[in-house]
Amino acid sequence: MCLLATAVLMFTQSVLAGLFMGGMNGAFAAHRELATVAGIAVMVSIVAAILARRLGTAPRWPIAATIGLLALMSLQAFAGFRSLTALHVPLGVLVIMLTVLLAGWSLRARR
Repeated sequence: MCLLATAVLMFTQSVLAGLFMGGMNGAFAAHRELATVAGIAVMVSIVAAILARRLGTAPRWPIAATIGLLALMSLQAFAGFRSLTALHVPLGVLVIMLTVLLAGWSLRARR
């Protein structure tokens, strides 16, 4: 469920970015703050992946995948703070896609 919540947060990030680029200046602050919440959600997902491995029969790769996702988000945050839109936006798309794939896997794996 952590990854599903993260995927929703990531999608909301894209909506807020679009609103900001469309001229709604107030969306920028919400985009910046929600990025922090999304980062925390990914950190919780890392802990959940570790616990699922230790306490159950979950594979190891989700641990590496969520850590990689956090690394990509860190790079994306760097690009955002430096106003490197040409890097920030494509990374955002990649992060959303990977998060949705991980969330989909986690929902299927629970069954």
